[in-house]
Amino acid sequence: MLRKKHLYLLLLFLFIITACGVGKTLVLEPPEENYRVKSVEIVEKKPTVKVPENLRKKFKKDLAKLIYQKFQEGPELKIEYAFVQFNPGSRFTRWFWGGLGNAGEGSLTVRAAFYDSKGNTLSVIHIEGKIQSGFFGGSFDEALEKAARELAHYTIYNFYLE
Repeated sequence: MLRKKHLYLLLLFLFIITACGVGKTLVLEPPEENYRVKSVEIVEKKPTVKVPENLRKKFKKDLAKLIYQKFQEGPELKIEYAFVQFNPGSRFTRWFWGGLGNAGEGSLTVRAAFYDSKGNTLSVIHIEGKIQSGFFGGSFDEALEKAARELAHYTIYNFYLE
């Protein structure tokens, strides 16, 4: 019984100090009208900062996977996004400091604009993804996944026609 308690405490401790990603959405221009669609086109614009190609591809793949679970591919709604801030942080520092403060934290910001089929702007948002410090260092992929999830959630919540 005592060994089980120790094991549970160890697992809880490791969970707490493991790096994790977080995401958040900042709405710059909210939708002014109720615009619901069944199809979406996703367009990546040129980033304003240097972002490794493999990370850009991963973000687009993750976003498409989430979006096209609900929507069809099509021209009713266009999402144009671009990376506007990128800091990979330091995985070694995240690992070395093991969850203390913001050591080695990495982040990215994506600007996304939504357009109707006539090209009118419906909404503009900024999505932030972060990888925070933790014992195992964490992968920046977690920040990308959280940002993609935030963008997909916003799109589905505001534009999905059920």
